[in-house]
Amino acid sequence: MGETLQIQVYAASVDDILEEEEHYADQLKEYLFYTEALRAVCRKHELTQFELEMAAQDLASKKQQKEELVTGTVRTFSLKGMTSKLFGQETAEQREAKLQVLEQQIEEGEEAVKEKNTESDEFVKTAWVDIERFKDQKDRDLKEALISYAIMQISRCKKGIQVWTNAKECFNKM
Repeated sequence: MGETLQIQVYAASVDDILEEEEHYADQLKEYLFYTEALRAVCRKHELTQFELEMAAQDLASKKQQKEELVTGTVRTFSLKGMTSKLFGQETAEQREAKLQVLEQQIEEGEEAVKEKNTESDEFVKTAWVDIERFKDQKDRDLKEALISYAIMQISRCKKGIQVWTNAKECFNKM
């Protein structure tokens, strides 16, 4: 009868241990959600970088258009180059009006690149602080979880040893 009670106590403690193990597994699963958050940060950085590159590319294109307008030479094959060859050059007034528009667009483009650069730099600084904080918290949490898990495993082994010792004593009495 006594050994049956021992086995029931051990079985109950196994259930408790399984619940604890599930709790530790849940803690570790939480970090999967954190990795998703980090992926979102990376995607945001890629988007910010893409916007910066597009603004810089647009600015370079406007500067090239201005240079072509000022010098009268077209570096790339374009509809503008073909129409000027077919229908003749633009008047000085047309060229001056286009030049003013391009200068305004270049000014706006330079401002846009500057803003995107600042936005990107700020994002990187903020994201880096968040990532460092996450890493520190993760290290603390994982250390705590693994220590608790090891203590739980030790406790389970001690209970197992006790049950087997009691079982051995029961068999020796037979």
